[in-house]
Amino acid sequence: MISEIANELSKSLNNLTIGTTYLGIIIALRDIIASVIKIIERYNLRGKRVVVIYDDIDKYVGKHDQDALMAAANAIADKIVHEYIPRRLWVKVIFAVSDNAASRELDRLGSKGGYTPYLLWNLPKRAFREVVDEVVMKTGVKDVDFDLLWNLLGGNVRELGMIITGYNWNMKAWLQDRAINRVKETFRRHAESSGFGSVEKALAWLIEKGRVAARDYGLGEFTGQPDAVEGVLGLLENNIMIDISPPGVWRLSELPSEPWIGKDYAYQIPAYYWAIRAMVEAGKANVTPEDLLKIIQH
Repeated sequence: MISEIANELSKSLNNLTIGTTYLGIIIALRDIIASVIKIIERYNLRGKRVVVIYDDIDKYVGKHDQDALMAAANAIADKIVHEYIPRRLWVKVIFAVSDNAASRELDRLGSKGGYTPYLLWNLPKRAFREVVDEVVMKTGVKDVDFDLLWNLLGGNVRELGMIITGYNWNMKAWLQDRAINRVKETFRRHAESSGFGSVEKALAWLIEKGRVAARDYGLGEFTGQPDAVEGVLGLLENNIMIDISPPGVWRLSELPSEPWIGKDYAYQIPAYYWAIRAMVEAGKANVTPEDLLKIIQH
């Protein structure tokens, strides 16, 4: 029966029209749930627990209309409250997102439909070491510095794959492109839209703001600590940083005690922290991969 259900579900989903407009996105996401429910009832699966996962849904919706994600989630929450619960159907819907804007949109649901935010972090250090060891064994690459990888990636497997396949293990090139340049570009965009006028002026403002915050929060000397930076200058909006303490969040992962993770904010990958720290210490945005590596290895 399992294969029969899988085939019917696949056929049902293939017949859906996936929209690229605000309304189309809402209808598509809602109809996926409706298709699942029809199959539950047709095969008398009321006693089963059904979990529907929209993986990386923010990357799809973000290309079109971020508000559509909230509208779709709201429509699904309505169905859960008014249709599924009264009919005693056990259905959970997971929106897997990594974009701050998307998570904030979803937080507007409050507790509607049983909405609960969860935080799933990168791999813990031991598990990440196992992944790196397996990669080393299968690829035969030599002299891989695990401690450096941990300090750059913090367990982020996606960026590990980027270093391997996109940069052929060239850490300095990866640092320049994926960390330094991305932070500078984020500052540049924010400087243009907010009146700072230049990246250097925006950085100078951040250094002063960070010093005050670090002092007030008892963090010591300002070195780019996430709780002192607080995602300003577009760092949250551009996913350089993430809010790890939204209201009501449940943490599914144990966050490591590392300088790139604070109480309320964290850097998405440690390389961003080291890039900003190098800029703060140098007092300028034009830093090099060598500058970051010196700080890490100090």
